[in-house]
Amino acid sequence: MKQVPAVTTTRGAHLTAFDALSVLPAEWRAKMAEHELVPVTSGESGACVFRILDAAAGDRYLKIATGAGADHLRREVERTEWLASAGIRVPEVLLRFDGNAAFAVTMAALDGQSAACTGAENWRPVVTAIAQAFAAIHALPVNACRFDETLSVRLARAHDLVRRGEIDSSQFDARNAAVAPQHLYERLMASIPDREDGVVIHGDATLSNLIFANDGKIGFVDCGNCGKSDRYVDLAPLVGELADRFGSEARSVFLQTYGKPEWDDRKAEFYRDLYELF
Repeated sequence: MKQVPAVTTTRGAHLTAFDALSVLPAEWRAKMAEHELVPVTSGESGACVFRILDAAAGDRYLKIATGAGADHLRREVERTEWLASAGIRVPEVLLRFDGNAAFAVTMAALDGQSAACTGAENWRPVVTAIAQAFAAIHALPVNACRFDETLSVRLARAHDLVRRGEIDSSQFDARNAAVAPQHLYERLMASIPDREDGVVIHGDATLSNLIFANDGKIGFVDCGNCGKSDRYVDLAPLVGELADRFGSEARSVFLQTYGKPEWDDRKAEFYRDLYELF
């Protein structure tokens, strides 16, 4: 395995490729030694992530996590496989290792490029495809989904992260730049929406977690927060990001294509603020 630089995970741990691979069994380390590993430093998964370069068999991703991160990675694998069984385009889970202290998985790389790479001059087909993809995932039968991401569950998870000091407020949107995580949590608790509009959500709906394929379709990655919840868990941060990057017309195109031209500003603001704590 070629030498690679250190990787920073979401919780601030610095791992070299050697450190990360040292928690894996010998047969995994031997397989990884045959390929070049490129660290992936973007994303908020909490795992140590590498792209495995393989010209013959196709590139793959290796994710390794310990502690609480391992629990989240287990959830990601389980929910990714469920979405695949429901016909949603997600990475194929290839191999997994579940040890006492660590969890690791390799997944096939989806064809295409991150929707985050979309330029201001060619956003329309990407935004249209994203809207169609979210309409499809939100149309899945809720009763068939066993994963609970309802508001009470997500607020409890957010409270635990705030309590442990694991929220980086420097990453907050500009409107929350001067707000401490605890104060944001308290503000959320004082403004809970009256009703949840339950659908199956992706749960981490940002352009960086969407792959725009060569056939013009969207694939989903980082599906560890998929489950039953309010559609605004996805729509609020995603529509906000589209408007911020491409302007109000992109927002309108998304909502018209998705099929929800009416928009609840108060609910969207609540769920966009809640996303700050994830």
